Amino acid sequence: MEAEDLSKAEDRNEDPGSKNEGQLTAVWPDVPHGGQSPGPTSLWDMLERKFLEYQQLTHKSPSERQKNLLSLLPLFLKAWEHSVGIICFPSLQRLAEDVSDQLAQQLQKALVGKPAEQARLAAGELLRWKGNVDQDGYLLLKSVYVLTGTDSETLGRVAESGLPALLLQCLYLFFVFPLDKDELFESDVQVQRMFVQMLLNICSDSQGLEGLLSGSELQSLLIATTCLREHSCCFWKEPTFCVLRAISKAQNLSIIQYLQATDCVRLSLQNLSRLTDTLPAPEVSEAVSLILGFVKDSYPVSSALFLEFENSEGYPLLLKVLLRYDELTQSEVDPHLEELLGLVVWLTTCGRSELKVFDSVTYPQLEGFKFHHEASGVTVKNLQAFQVLQNVFHKASDSVLCTQVLSAIRTMWTWNARNFFLLEWTLQPISQFVEIMPLKPAPVQAYFFQLLEALVFELHYVPHEILRKVQHLIKENPGPSCTLMALQSILSIAGGDPLFTDIFRDSGLLGLLLAQLRKQAKIMRKSGNNVSTPGIQDPERELTCVMLRTVLTLLKGSVRNAVVLKDHGMVPFIKIFLDDECYRETSLSILEQLSAINAEEYMSIIVGALCSSTQGELQLKLDLLKSLLRILETPKGRAAFRISSGFNGLLSLLSDLEGSLQEPPLPAWEAVSSQQTLELVLYTLCAVSAALHRDPVNSDFFRRNGLFEKLAEDLCLLGCFGALEEEGAPLCSWADMKARPFVDLLGTAFSSSSSLPPWIQSCLQILGFLDSMASGTLHLRGDLKASLRAKQGPVVDAQKGEAGSDPQGNFKQWPGLEERMEEGDAAIMHPGVVCIMVRLLPRLYHEDHPQLSEEIQCSLASHIQSLVKSEKNRQVMCEAGMLRTLMASCHKALAANGSPLHSRLIRIFEKLASQAIEPDVLRQFLGLGIPSPLSATTKILDSSHSHRGNPGHSGSRTAQGSAEGPEGASPDAGLHPGVTQALPPLGESQESTTALQTALSLISMTSPRNLQPQRAALAPSFVEFDMSVEGYGCLFIPTLSTIMGTSAEYSVSGGIGTGAARPFPPPGGLTFSCWFLISHHGAATEGHPLRFLTLVRHLARTEQPFVCFSVSLCPDDLSLVVSTEEKEFQPLDVMEPEDDSEPSAGCQLQVRCGQLLACGQWHHLAVVVTKEMKRHCTVSTCLNGQVIGSAKMLYIQALPGPFLSMDPSSFVDVYGYIATPRVWKQKSSLIWRLGPTYLFEEAISMETLEIINKLGPRYCGNFQAVHVQGEDPDSEATPLVAEERVSFGLHIASSSITSIADIRNAYNEVDSRLIAKEMNISSRDNAVPVFLLRNCAGHLSGSLRTIGAVAVGQFGVRVFHSSPASSSLDFIGGPAILLGLISLATDDHTMYAAVKVLHSVLTSNTMCDFLMQHICGYQIMAFLLRKKASLLNHRIFQLLLSVAGTVELGFRSSAVTNTGVFQHILCNFELWMNAADNLELSLFSHLLEILQSPREGPKNAEAAHQAQLIPKLIFLFNEPSLTPSKIPTIIAILGCQLRGHFSTQDLLRIGLFVVYTLKPSSVNERQICVDGALEPSQPAGSQTSGRTIWLRNQLLEMLLSVISSPQLHLSPESKEEVFLKLGPDWFLLLLQGHLHASTTVLALTLLLYFLESPSLRTRFRDGLCAGSWVERSTEGVNIVMDNLKSHQPVPEQSPCLLPGFRILNDFLAHHIHIPEVYLIVSAFFLKMPLTELTERPEDSLEAMLQWLLQRHHQEEVLQAGLCTEGALLLLEMLKATMSRPLAGSEDGAWAQTFPASVLQFLSLLHRTYPQDPAWRAPEFLQTLATAAFPLGVQKGPGAESTRNASSPEAKAEGDSTVEGLQTPARAHPARRQLREFMQLLLRELLIGTSSPKRWLLLEVLLEASPDHATSQQKRDFQSEVLLSTMEIFHKTSGGDTAILKDGKEPQPSAEATAAPSLTNISCFTQKLVEKLYSRMFSADPKHILLFILEHIMVRPFSISAPLQARDFS
Repeated sequence: MEAEDLSKAEDRNEDPGSKNEGQLTAVWPDVPHGGQSPGPTSLWDMLERKFLEYQQLTHKSPSERQKNLLSLLPLFLKAWEHSVGIICFPSLQRLAEDVSDQLAQQLQKALVGKPAEQARLAAGELLRWKGNVDQDGYLLLKSVYVLTGTDSETLGRVAESGLPALLLQCLYLFFVFPLDKDELFESDVQVQRMFVQMLLNICSDSQGLEGLLSGSELQSLLIATTCLREHSCCFWKEPTFCVLRAISKAQNLSIIQYLQATDCVRLSLQNLSRLTDTLPAPEVSEAVSLILGFVKDSYPVSSALFLEFENSEGYPLLLKVLLRYDELTQSEVDPHLEELLGLVVWLTTCGRSELKVFDSVTYPQLEGFKFHHEASGVTVKNLQAFQVLQNVFHKASDSVLCTQVLSAIRTMWTWNARNFFLLEWTLQPISQFVEIMPLKPAPVQAYFFQLLEALVFELHYVPHEILRKVQHLIKENPGPSCTLMALQSILSIAGGDPLFTDIFRDSGLLGLLLAQLRKQAKIMRKSGNNVSTPGIQDPERELTCVMLRTVLTLLKGSVRNAVVLKDHGMVPFIKIFLDDECYRETSLSILEQLSAINAEEYMSIIVGALCSSTQGELQLKLDLLKSLLRILETPKGRAAFRISSGFNGLLSLLSDLEGSLQEPPLPAWEAVSSQQTLELVLYTLCAVSAALHRDPVNSDFFRRNGLFEKLAEDLCLLGCFGALEEEGAPLCSWADMKARPFVDLLGTAFSSSSSLPPWIQSCLQILGFLDSMASGTLHLRGDLKASLRAKQGPVVDAQKGEAGSDPQGNFKQWPGLEERMEEGDAAIMHPGVVCIMVRLLPRLYHEDHPQLSEEIQCSLASHIQSLVKSEKNRQVMCEAGMLRTLMASCHKALAANGSPLHSRLIRIFEKLASQAIEPDVLRQFLGLGIPSPLSATTKILDSSHSHRGNPGHSGSRTAQGSAEGPEGASPDAGLHPGVTQALPPLGESQESTTALQTALSLISMTSPRNLQPQRAALAPSFVEFDMSVEGYGCLFIPTLSTIMGTSAEYSVSGGIGTGAARPFPPPGGLTFSCWFLISHHGAATEGHPLRFLTLVRHLARTEQPFVCFSVSLCPDDLSLVVSTEEKEFQPLDVMEPEDDSEPSAGCQLQVRCGQLLACGQWHHLAVVVTKEMKRHCTVSTCLNGQVIGSAKMLYIQALPGPFLSMDPSSFVDVYGYIATPRVWKQKSSLIWRLGPTYLFEEAISMETLEIINKLGPRYCGNFQAVHVQGEDPDSEATPLVAEERVSFGLHIASSSITSIADIRNAYNEVDSRLIAKEMNISSRDNAVPVFLLRNCAGHLSGSLRTIGAVAVGQFGVRVFHSSPASSSLDFIGGPAILLGLISLATDDHTMYAAVKVLHSVLTSNTMCDFLMQHICGYQIMAFLLRKKASLLNHRIFQLLLSVAGTVELGFRSSAVTNTGVFQHILCNFELWMNAADNLELSLFSHLLEILQSPREGPKNAEAAHQAQLIPKLIFLFNEPSLTPSKIPTIIAILGCQLRGHFSTQDLLRIGLFVVYTLKPSSVNERQICVDGALEPSQPAGSQTSGRTIWLRNQLLEMLLSVISSPQLHLSPESKEEVFLKLGPDWFLLLLQGHLHASTTVLALTLLLYFLESPSLRTRFRDGLCAGSWVERSTEGVNIVMDNLKSHQPVPEQSPCLLPGFRILNDFLAHHIHIPEVYLIVSAFFLKMPLTELTERPEDSLEAMLQWLLQRHHQEEVLQAGLCTEGALLLLEMLKATMSRPLAGSEDGAWAQTFPASVLQFLSLLHRTYPQDPAWRAPEFLQTLATAAFPLGVQKGPGAESTRNASSPEAKAEGDSTVEGLQTPARAHPARRQLREFMQLLLRELLIGTSSPKRWLLLEVLLEASPDHATSQQKRDFQSEVLLSTMEIFHKTSGGDTAILKDGKEPQPSAEATAAPSLTNISCFTQKLVEKLYSRMFSADPKHILLFILEHIMVRPFSISAPLQARDFS
């Protein structure tokens, strides 16, 4: 309610009483004064207390009670004010009742009995604020005002007092009777507001409302508002209306009944009808709105008042009142008019029922239109009320009134769209309005047509009848303004939906407009195209513009309308409008629409207009170019542009601008500003850029016809660029200045406040255009003329740029680099434009501003350098020929190495040359003699000494030198590399500096840009597939095979060749091989696989092709998938989801290989399908030569898909795809490259695949003549694959750009049709460039083959022909140039750079290695390095190691890959021994390291063997400069070499040198101290020092470790071969008596190691040929010697056989003093491996033997037995020791202890292995007897010889009678121990079972004697043996046991404890008798007789006793 509009807080603030609070407090004395005022709570409490006191005054008189009540009111108001409107008073209702009663009494008293005017004065005086006097009325009013705003209960108490009627009566008096005074006080306004608000509060309560209706006051007041308005009080008018409206809005039935009963509505309408013509329209309108307000508010409750309104002629009154506004002149809308119209619009919705109309919708209609039959929402029901509005619009002419009527109608449409149709189909208001619209004012017309547009756009309805009337209106043309607005509305409507283009064509509007335009064009042609004065409005011209725009709108998207226009012959007339700038834009747009049906005609018009325009018509040219830019966005437009010679037209446009930017300007161009010219240049370049953008046909046309060069020439002629001669101007010395970035210079040039010279500013702006054009963004920049604000990007809206804008503000700031693209990642779309910038680079120099010119040149060069940062951009620029452009345009700048520009150009050249450079361009570059940018390793060059020679003379001289160059130059003179000018540092030669700078450039060119696992690091030519651009891109391989039916025609088959059709599937299997590189993996979510090969088959006369074989890489888990499953070849959206379609069983192989794949590296993939029985096959996948997966699968079936048979006249076409075909289009981030690719129709072996992998990705052959790197290039090449088995081979080297027509002419029509279909072009097309990779196997014999593969995909496929500098060098001298650089080096920097170049080329280019071998380049290089050995250092050494392949950067193995460098340089020790920095130590360490490599060691050892490493190292031992510290390393190298690659020839070389170290027998090595062998004062090979012995021992140790190495693991046959080739004499030479003990130990160990073999022991014992090591060592030398001199033929000699062990015994007799010898022989005896003796103790022989007994392998001894030869060697040494006379104390120590230790060892060994056959071997017994044989002795006394052996005296003398027989003068202490040992063995022979073998052994023992023994010595020895035997029999028969010398009783065996048998005794007796008879037994016969008798008597008892014992047991 409106009561809310009056704020109570505002009332309090504006209350006049609140301004003087003291006055209120004065009225109530109890309120405390001063201090702090009481709070609200205390005030309310005080009021409650006082009010209770008031209520108790019932006995008081009314006046006293009134007085007390009035005294409470100030306190009440004060408490209310302090509590912010919150009343906390319990007795509020009682207070309200008393206060309202009191106020009612006061008002009643003031009104009753008085005339109206006096009553009005009395009431006003009562309620008015009177200051300090009599405030009772005011207090009562304010208190009631506060109380009515509390709650409904309180309000009801107020209403019960009768106060509402009194207040309404007062309001009537206040309104009807105005006061005479004009002055109003603020207190009056406040009283009025409280009074009105109090009434409004009462109206909000039903009881209060009833109080208002209790009298006639409401009727009086309402009638007064309609008939007494001229006499009413203006001050109370608005409050009165406000109260009446509040009563109206109450919507109470009692009010309606009251008004109906009092006939208020009728009376009011009658009054208003009388006063309508007299009162002002706004006042009448306000009164009518008040009455209608009661009608409207009551209508939801009852329609009585509405009917009373209709019956009281309310509608005519409304029409009359509204038309009163037509008489007024309104500048703005009156609010009362708006209110009244709103009520009228409401009246249209009042009615008893819905309107009934028929559906009369005329079609066609818009897509979103829908007619709702249901009455949803507010609809029109009262047409009589709407006719009021309709009649007002018809009769009125006021624009405001008419506009408000139209707005009201539109409001009804917004309620419900159905209202339009209800009104239009009944009263036709809009259709009628169209007819009278020319009579209306312009604003009304504008609003009406907006209403019409809203009907279309908001209601989505096409009013055909209304539009027909509007079209008729346009045709009649009643007035220019109305026609213009109507046409503009039609224009707006026509652009809303394409449907209107058909509607207006069918309605004839298009033809009407075309006729009008034709008429206007004729007028223009006759009048000479007079241009109207700007600023003067011309309605006819404006109408013509709108007509043109309407025609344009009707043409957009409608080909039929364009045909209509063309059929009307309007094209020539439209061209007339081009001459008028007002019509030009629209006319051009119309012509653009015509290009949809005939683009060639449009292009002919535009190009013709451009070429025919005059020099001053710059704006026309600009507008034509802007139009041309829009058409060039379409492919059809670009094709038409090319056909219409558009490029030539644009270039001629630039040619016409010749000299236009010259400073000062030429007379012909003085009227044209440079900015206008630059704008024209800009749009011309934009048109060229748009024509080339993403159009390969135009790009190819532009490039092939040399238009880039023509464009560069035209730009040079503009006048701002300098002449070519200026580039050779003297250079300024400003090298210390840093050039500003190119972007900053562009920003300065495009700035309006630029301080640059005009010509420089123009140059920079053109370069900026070219830079954006190169990136393909120039025509996409948007508003090319917009002023670019600081730190803001360009305005991107090409449609908003006006041609006539300020030319000075066109290019204020060029976009920054970051706003275009990141510099390093910016893709170069048009590389030819960059070449243009290079051509313009030297022309930027101007002699007037040399420093600024050079800064701009350097800045541009740096910018171009930044453009070629990425590998892709470098490759693109190489394909565009930028290097040739650099050489041609910047020749002098490249040669002038003193300028900063020079270094930048060199960097650009080097970056591009690392990708591809033609040989002749590289020759020119080398001919310039250009240094590379000076690095930190180069010395600082003094600019004052810079050499500035004649560049032309230098270049010619160098070119001649390089042409005649390397092949004819001698190594001494060095090779002139084609380098001429240089900047030599002080103290260095010119040639060396030249070589250094050239080498640095070549280093940058040839260094590999990527790390490859393959040795050939040069990237091959490739095809790149980028799936991020279009989502597809592939190589299409047509006609892989054609399976012909029996009656099929031959013409249906494509391919090349003369053989029969190639069968498919191949009967023997197939192999797919390709090289690929993944630049960027696709995301797994994208699901785009890397498709290596997809084979598709199609059966003729069927629709669906089928995939029969595919190889792909799945992106999910990077697994390789090989499938032979038949799948339909269809788009991805038709195919089943990959997860749902499981592959058929046995048709798919999936191998994970993600860990083997690395981005940026070339990999070799091979898929081998081996056909087996029936339909099965084995599929193997290999990656980089390694098998990664294999499985059994089903082979490709015979026919595609489900077909099992084929019609005889039909055929099957087989074709293939590499990468993703168009049908599987899917955008992805996958980018990969394809190298050489092959398909073989057989299963290739793994060995062949390894060779293919080794050949690398740059191999471009058919594998018919293969040379693998590292093999001899002169060897015969063999084919890897049969010719007929090669199906196709694809590589970029065999490719060309052709067309479909050329393919049809060169090959066949079948393939051309297939290719055209795949590329989606015509089969007769000859314009689209087709990239064809020819089948390199096409010339081979065999069946028909495919012609090759074509690239499909304009932007997803990129081709690059790789020809880096490393490869191009081969065509201009190759390695000869590199060797020449080495020959020119005079310092280590130059030498390092030269070797670095060689390293880069050799490591990346296999052909260079072949050429080096062909010209003996490695030998020449070694020679050059040896001459310059002083320049070698560690860096160069490391480079050479890298060249050899043995030092890499951690990503490749350390195997020798370059055998030439390894053999001729690294193994050239003469070279390194003379080098500085002890490089030989590094070399030796490195050789040792590579030979010790566990993985590559054997390969390196094999290479080292071929390089004759061991002979070369052995020769070093004689070098005087060889220090001892190097020898261990060399020997370690020898050992590693032999272990890695064992060669007997190398072993013989070492053995030969070992023999060389032996001193003659005259030199006793035992006296030489080996401990001082490492003194550096003696040479290594000195024969007089211990160093030779030490060296020999080192070699022997090495040989022993090699021979016994488990790593080598020589077989017994190999060991025997080595031993036989060395020969036994070689080992025996090392055991000579004069040699050092250490040599003896090592040699004996080595010999016995070989003799561990039983076969070798036998052959060694029997005798071997001597001298074989000499013969073997001289095998390779004889050929050389025969070439030097002739020799007499040597007579054949019989071989000399050496009995090995016999000679060995003799040699060992000289080394009996060496304990290690005993240990070695003892280990040999035990068959213990000699390699296990390394941890032996060194203190004594006894400890050694004890250690041996503990460590030897008992199981092996028990199994294999002891070595008899070892025992013999021990006995011989024992014999030699015991037979030598005892000397001094030192000598006697070992001579006495060694035999005892050995005998003890033998005794312990015998005790451990008593049954070993070695103890009973005849050789052993014979040698043992010989050792015990008494040589050099004298007989003892005769009594001793005849002493009774059995007497007690003899036993007391010793344990054995042997000692008493014959002893030397000074017997060896061990001889007794030896006899005891022999007696032990003899006892074992005699006791036990008798056998002839045993007596044979006894015979051997008796007959043993030295060769030089006398008969007496033999007699004595045999006598001794026989006596010992007798003693043995004596002891055994007597039950006694012999006691050994050590006093220990051995454990007798069962055989020993047994008594001698009778047979043994008999045989011995027989032998005894024989010896007696032969007089070889010199003993007392008596003793012999007693011995015989004793045993004859004792034996029977001795035999029977044991038997009895056995029986009792």
